Amino acid sequence: MRTVAILCAASRSIYKSLPDVEVYDARRDARTFGGGMPIVAHPPCRSWSVKTKHQAKPEPGEKELGLFCCEKLKECGGVLEQPTFSELFEAGGLPQPGRPLDGDLWTIEVWQAWWGYPMKKTTWLAFCGIDPSQIEVPLRLHNREGSGQRRPYKRLSRNQRSATTREFAEWLVSAARLAEKNSKGDGWTATAILSRP
Repeated sequence: MRTVAILCAASRSIYKSLPDVEVYDARRDARTFGGGMPIVAHPPCRSWSVKTKHQAKPEPGEKELGLFCCEKLKECGGVLEQPTFSELFEAGGLPQPGRPLDGDLWTIEVWQAWWGYPMKKTTWLAFCGIDPSQIEVPLRLHNREGSGQRRPYKRLSRNQRSATTREFAEWLVSAARLAEKNSKGDGWTATAILSRP
């Protein structure tokens, strides 16, 4: 199995329990990632989110880390995750969902509830170097209770709200493994079919 780099993981990330991943959390610093493998990037969203940026207090260099992740996505291939309507997409040159393919870049909107998150949690996923026909999402019906209400969301701790479920983490890593430079180094080629978890 090809190793995947996880950029901007939480310090207690579920990714640390997955095989064949290199996890870059705050301690390891994603900016030390030199490339050479596909990525799954979760750049800090508080300074890019249209819902939280007005009250965000990002750490120094945190906003730039999002742009770094966009560049690594384009360079190495893989997947980048952000909340819906994240301003990082425009700043980092990533297409929004529904836009035509931009070279080998494309984006979809998903609900993290499809992977077991306790609420809907709409999310944008930008892919690079992956054929869209190879991606299948585990579409599930979601109980409306709590999906559009703020009160149940507030019952979750800050760590719970930002956590990635194991099922979603495994799916993202599997998707990132589909991105590989071809042997001539002149473009992207997908190498496997991603099946439902």
